[in-house]
Amino acid sequence: MYKLILSITAIIFISCSPNDTTVFNLEQNLYESNKFEDYELFERANKYISLNQLDLALVEIDKINVLYPSSTYSNKGMLLAAYINFLEEDYEKTRAIAENFKKYYPGNKDIVYANYLDAMTYYVLIKKPNYSQKNAKDALNKFNFILNAYPGNVYEIDIITKINILDNTLAASKLSTAKFYMNKENVNGALIYLKDIYENHSSSLSIEETLYHLSKIYNSLSEIEISKSYAAILAYNFPDSIWYEKSYNLINDIQTNQDKENWYNKYNPIKLFINNQIEDDLKVKKIN
Repeated sequence: MYKLILSITAIIFISCSPNDTTVFNLEQNLYESNKFEDYELFERANKYISLNQLDLALVEIDKINVLYPSSTYSNKGMLLAAYINFLEEDYEKTRAIAENFKKYYPGNKDIVYANYLDAMTYYVLIKKPNYSQKNAKDALNKFNFILNAYPGNVYEIDIITKINILDNTLAASKLSTAKFYMNKENVNGALIYLKDIYENHSSSLSIEETLYHLSKIYNSLSEIEISKSYAAILAYNFPDSIWYEKSYNLINDIQTNQDKENWYNKYNPIKLFINNQIEDDLKVKKIN
C-alpha cells in the first residue's frame, strides 16, 4: 500500500525537482527505514509539536497513514494534522481535514473534536463590531450544534464561554449599526437592530444600552407605555446602571425617589440573565 503512495510521491517530485532521483530515494528511505510503531510515531509527532517543529510532526503523521493505515492512530493522526494546520493558520486545510474525518468516521469518539476544531477556524477570525460578522455567526452556529448534538462533551465549558463572547460580539455589532441608523434619523432601521438584540442577545453586555435606546425611541414616538416597559426592564435588572439613569430622566411623570424605586413593578419587568465572562485568549485544545 505504502509503495503505491511512494510511487505517486515520486511522480510529483520528478515533475518539479531537478534532483528527482535523490529526492525519491530520500522519501523512500524515510518510510522503508522506519523502526517505530504507530503509537511511537504519534508520540513523536506530539513531541515535535511541543518543540514547534510542525513540518517534522506532519512527517511522522504521514508515516502513520502510509505504514499503518488501519491503525487507530491513523484516525487520531488525521485530526492531529488538522490541528497542526490550525496552528499554522491554514484554516481552509484545517476545515477540509476535519470535514473528511467527519465524513469517513461518523461514529468515532473524536468526532466532537473534529467539529470543535472546525468551529474554531471561524472563531479565531471574529472581528471588531464595525466589520462583517459572518465568521462570528458561523462559529456561533457550529458551537451551538456541538452543544446540542453532543451534550456533556469535554469541550462544553470552553464552548459556552466562547458562545458568550460571540453573543457579545454580535450584539455590539448590531448596536453599532442601530446607532448608525439613529444618527441618520432612520428610526425604523434602528428599531430593527435594537429589537434583534433584545430578542436574541438579551444576555449580552450591550443589553443595557439597547434597552435605553428602545425606551428613548418609543418616548420620542409618544409611545409612552412601550417606552416605560423597556425602562422598567432596565430598572429592574440594572438599577445602578448609567443607562437606567438616562432612561429614568425620559419618564417625566416619575417625580419622587420612592416612585423611582417602585414604579417599574406595575410593568411586570422581565428578569434578564447577563453573562459577562471574558476569555483571556483564543487558544484551542489539542486532541490527545
